[in-house]
Amino acid sequence: MASLSLDRRALMKGAAALTLAQAFPAWARSGSAGLHPALDVLSGEAIALTVGESHFATGGRSAHAITINGTLPAPLIRLKEGQTVRLAVTNRLKEDTSIHWHGLIVPFQMDGVPGISFPGIRPGETFAYEFPIRQSGTYWYHSHSGMQEAMGHYGPIVIDPAGLDPVQADREHVIVLSDWSPVHPHVLLKRLKQMGGYHNFQKQTLAGLIAGRDQSLKERIDWGKMRMDPTDISDVTGSTYSFLVNGHGTPENWTGLFLAGERVRLRIVNASAMTNFNVRLPGLPMTVVQCDGQHVQPVETDEFQIGIAETYDVLVQPTEAKPYGLIAEAIDRSGLVRATLAPQIGMVAPIPPLRQRPLLTMKDMG
Repeated sequence: MASLSLDRRALMKGAAALTLAQAFPAWARSGSAGLHPALDVLSGEAIALTVGESHFATGGRSAHAITINGTLPAPLIRLKEGQTVRLAVTNRLKEDTSIHWHGLIVPFQMDGVPGISFPGIRPGETFAYEFPIRQSGTYWYHSHSGMQEAMGHYGPIVIDPAGLDPVQADREHVIVLSDWSPVHPHVLLKRLKQMGGYHNFQKQTLAGLIAGRDQSLKERIDWGKMRMDPTDISDVTGSTYSFLVNGHGTPENWTGLFLAGERVRLRIVNASAMTNFNVRLPGLPMTVVQCDGQHVQPVETDEFQIGIAETYDVLVQPTEAKPYGLIAEAIDRSGLVRATLAPQIGMVAPIPPLRQRPLLTMKDMG
């Protein structure tokens, strides 16, 4: 009987792991070897996408999600400069949807913004986007309908150049950063309208004033007269958000593989709804080679800040066969997500403590 119970338990655990793995496209699964080879990358001249309802869970919390082809993040679309692509998008939701091709140069009627460039995609209908690919680099796509993007309606785009890519790497990983809450985004917005600092749990205190921390009394009074809070840096914070790498929170520890000595290209997309991140790999310098799909003069850095909707391509070259933490920390220091670059699955990089939250100044107000 004990053996039967253990077998049943092992079977259920294995089934749960399989279900979790199937919830992510191959490129976004933990233990990914990178884009070469990648199993379910969508490419070619005809691509089919279906927007539908799903369920999503991370860190012990779960909620309704809106996904494409049943996964969060959505499938990776890989195209080539100079080709023409036709993307047939079918809407299985009970509300209108859309896809905007962020950063791509497309005819205006293919831009995917309802009420401006096209009417949107009605429930049960299919809309065919068709346009030539005039550029290369790292981009992404997402909904411009309602608040569907905040519920999982986003995915990456990689466009290979027509000729030789000036960025040469032995391996490449796509890193999609995002924020997620089990609270419906319409509820989050309602709370912000009722109280702008609803999610800010890092306000200045009387104890801090007495201890000489943060602003002086005069500065606090002046900012109070303007009804502004220098600690309210992000409208929605880590008090409700889980921060994700490729759909994985810190407990799930998304892991991208490498071999010591390889040049690894990380295509980093900030697909969050509300969060700017500071990105670093402690102990591993990064060389920025692209911003928003555009080649830049390579710059080595230990950390960079990535705004909402931006993309950065960086090169790293780990020389040791050990785990390195990929840390994306919210700009207001209310939370972070840790993923791992490692030579083998199962290795875990440390989670650094959150740093002290900054204060906005009049300079930040522009």
